[in-house]
Amino acid sequence: MNIKAEELNLKLSHFNVSHGMHHDNNYSTALDIAKLSCYAMSKQYFRDIVSVQLHECPSSEYEDVIYKWENTNQLLKEGYTGIKTGITPTAGPCLAASTIKEGYNVVVVVLSCCSMDSRWYEVPKLVNWGVKKIIKIA
Repeated sequence: MNIKAEELNLKLSHFNVSHGMHHDNNYSTALDIAKLSCYAMSKQYFRDIVSVQLHECPSSEYEDVIYKWENTNQLLKEGYTGIKTGITPTAGPCLAASTIKEGYNVVVVVLSCCSMDSRWYEVPKLVNWGVKKIIKIA
């Protein structure tokens, strides 16, 4: 992961583990996560995975058992296209979100939100603000 981070010019990121759970030697910034998110969203397979709201899989061991995983990204229900929710001791409640707004592919990353729920209303505000700025410039 660190080789790819270097290729993507993620200057303030280092990854010791890839699972996303807390590790003292994992660190990044909102900008680096946004760069990584943009790169990942350029891959169809990744887009397909992060946009899934519910995944079901039959057990290979137990007959009539179906495992279900529900995506915790509540913005998917609002038409967002991904990406990843999270919470760690250092980043707090966080979210990397993607959507298409006014014809623009938009990625927003928020770290250390004031609450778990604040992500769901702060990100849309940032998306709307950013797209207005883009349109004003264009």
